Amino acid sequence: MLRLALASFVTAAVLTTATHAQASSPIAYGYPYARSCPGAGIADVVDRWSMYACNCTSYVAWALVANRQRTDWFVRGAMNAWNWPHVAQLASLPVDRVAAPGAVAVWPHLAPPFGHVAYVTAVEPGGRFDVAEYNLPSFDGAETFSFDTRHGVSPSGVLFIHVPQRRSAHA
Repeated sequence: MLRLALASFVTAAVLTTATHAQASSPIAYGYPYARSCPGAGIADVVDRWSMYACNCTSYVAWALVANRQRTDWFVRGAMNAWNWPHVAQLASLPVDRVAAPGAVAVWPHLAPPFGHVAYVTAVEPGGRFDVAEYNLPSFDGAETFSFDTRHGVSPSGVLFIHVPQRRSAHA
């Protein structure tokens, strides 16, 4: 009986550690469209979520799927970055100003009229956060279609969509 209890305890500890490790280290690398992203110009490829590949929205959709989060709330033709909070609220997903790993960070007023989204990979003390993203709009208006990670990002002007895990293996 003691061996069974000990084996159960060890199994639970391993599962808890694996779950915690996954939650604290979201998947941010491996975007499947990366090879086809141009250095500049227009990426004229539509991804499986009906978004333009190599844009921030396509990358975040991929990151949600890679991290087993829901994408069934997407509305075809309505997923410009500025509109993600509205679409999320229509699906009853929480939208607030509190960063959390696995949340979608939204800058609705960046790069008008499109906005920008990124995937939150960590939260630092004091509310700053880290993100992984594609196609961060530059201040000079150039489009680079490149992957980037930023650390210590200020939460000023950012909305966060808290996307739950999906219930099944299909997104």
